[in-house]
Amino acid sequence: MLATGAAVTSALAQVDREKIYQWINELSSPETRENALLELSKKRESVPDLAPMLWHSCGTIAALLQSQRSSAPVPP
Repeated sequence: MLATGAAVTSALAQVDREKIYQWINELSSPETRENALLELSKKRESVPDLAPMLWHSCGTIAALLQSQRSSAPVPP
């Protein structure tokens, strides 16, 4: 019975991981970025390797920095 429980947990983890990757991809689009950030922030405690996943995903850090820069007030 324990093996079945582990298989179900593993399957759920895989679904979660696929959703994590989907949200990371959505960060590159201004239309979907806000929702993706919200969902990823909910998962930050349960996904210990989220930071490296974000860091190593193509263009994600640049998109986040650009978003931050465009929303920050311009100093006089």
